[in-house]
Amino acid sequence: MILSFDRYMEESAGSMAGRKVLAAFSGGKDSCALLHWLYINSQRLKIAFGACHVNHMIRGENADRDEAFCRAFCEKRGIDFYAEKRNVPELASKQGQGLEHAARKLRYEALEAAAERGEFELILTAHTRDDMAETFFIRVFQGASPHSLGGIRLTRGNIFRPMLKISTEDVLEYIEKNGIETTFDETNLDSSYLRNWVRGEVVSEIKRYNPAFLDKVIQLMEQSALLDAETEKRCCGVYSHSGGVFIAETDRLFALSPLEQAWVVRRMLSGCFRAEKRHVDTVLALASESESARIDLPEGYNAECSYGRLRVFHSELIKPVSAVKQAGERELTAGGRVLEFSGALIDAEITVRTRRNGDRIGGRKLKDIFINSKTELFDRDRALIAEKDGKIIWTERVFQNQDISLRKAEDD
Repeated sequence: MILSFDRYMEESAGSMAGRKVLAAFSGGKDSCALLHWLYINSQRLKIAFGACHVNHMIRGENADRDEAFCRAFCEKRGIDFYAEKRNVPELASKQGQGLEHAARKLRYEALEAAAERGEFELILTAHTRDDMAETFFIRVFQGASPHSLGGIRLTRGNIFRPMLKISTEDVLEYIEKNGIETTFDETNLDSSYLRNWVRGEVVSEIKRYNPAFLDKVIQLMEQSALLDAETEKRCCGVYSHSGGVFIAETDRLFALSPLEQAWVVRRMLSGCFRAEKRHVDTVLALASESESARIDLPEGYNAECSYGRLRVFHSELIKPVSAVKQAGERELTAGGRVLEFSGALIDAEITVRTRRNGDRIGGRKLKDIFINSKTELFDRDRALIAEKDGKIIWTERVFQNQDISLRKAEDD
């Protein structure tokens, strides 16, 4: 009898055949099944493969135990093994985000690093049909839109998920038949993590009542993905992304239907952090304001609306800049730009910085000059200022000096 696991894996085999692939390997049942299948089928399919275990540094000795298990599993079978460590608690604390989100972010970063080091073409993850269903309910609880229920994609860049049609029951059957050893992450029993609660209290109850209901969930996710794709065809040109900044003109944004407006804003925000409905609503309210304003978003991001333009960017892009050009120097790099000095300014000491409260030029407030010239908030905070002997002699965008020119830094 051919197991469902083997049948579904054969459907995915064509995408892996003849390629060099790296399997994400936690040591749990799903990733053990995936790695074992690769091990016994690699020669037939001409697949070169390795395994990468990521230690999230959350569980102390238990995490070290899992890493040791994964290493031994691979050594026993002659599988190339890569171990990566990432300090998830540190990132979560620094950026004010949950451990689950921080772990996911750093896990993929670690997998990409290992894949680059080993020159792997694809990264395989062991996400299953049950993971898909769990993701649906998580997104519903977090305030997803009709466009964003599409779930886990089969491919994303160099990420490939060959097990999305495989259920937990299929995995357990495969493990039992092949006598595969696994380890267990005890935090999977901790219902304070949303995914664990959904798995234990929602999906398990649905499967107990009627397993076929999960097929309806998957169908709805597929319909959401189609809706998202169709909306993208109509709306993707409403926003742009360059230099780490997402931009949308508010007149074009509000010419769309309310659902399409929410799609555009969610797509902008999702390029920065895990966006929820409350974030989308807050940014849409900001975009509707007539006055220039800026708000804080998760993970150090900002949204601002100024003179009909909505921007989303990381606060690092507007952090204060201050540098000093010593007498005799002709150039100074600051804020990703190069200032070139000529004439008498070559022999002068010049301070180059961004604006501060109270800045004035010739008795006029710099803030008023920016407002009168309709300079957007983002550009005001990034504009460089040249100061000599305590007086502003040049500002980017609104006040020029013939002895100062500007160009973009080559490595910016």
